[in-house]
Amino acid sequence: MVLEQRCYRALIVSRSEKFIKEIGSLLSVEQFERDSAPGASAARRKLLERSYDFVIINAPLTDEFGSRLSMDISASSGTIAVLFAMSDVYEEIVHKTAPHGVFIIKKPASASVISQSLSLLISARERLRSVEKKAGKAESKIEEIRVVNKAKWFLIDNENMSENNAHKYIEKAAMDAGITKKQAAQLIIEKYQ
Repeated sequence: MVLEQRCYRALIVSRSEKFIKEIGSLLSVEQFERDSAPGASAARRKLLERSYDFVIINAPLTDEFGSRLSMDISASSGTIAVLFAMSDVYEEIVHKTAPHGVFIIKKPASASVISQSLSLLISARERLRSVEKKAGKAESKIEEIRVVNKAKWFLIDNENMSENNAHKYIEKAAMDAGITKKQAAQLIIEKYQ
């Protein structure tokens, strides 16, 4: 079995060009599209322009420490936030940011530790992608149920149908027209609005 290789977008946020180059060298060109920013403000602008799978933050930044940025990223998107913090503040940062879903790596870290961490982060991103997909399907199903129920109430009120008959009517209309129940329900709603 051959696994599909995904291409991930990574934003590296650091005031240090050396850090950007070192992390960039660990992100294979075949697997990662890389971008960088020197501080939180620049990173936030880039995040408004496009989405990233990973934001790797080397604290402290030029305009803030980086913990607020990492927590904001984790709270507002499906992006994995990774925060590199020096060992003297590591425990404090873990206590502050880990509950928000931020991954923290203690500096200095060897290339092998960072590579292993990246493998784990990729696994976490794929798991998150799976959860997002399931959530999207659930939201779509809830929306379909909402629209069908609204159409049923129009049929109950305007055609004096029972709820069961209204549901069967929508299913038959969808089948006869070769459309989804949601589409059939939307046509019924438009008719009575």
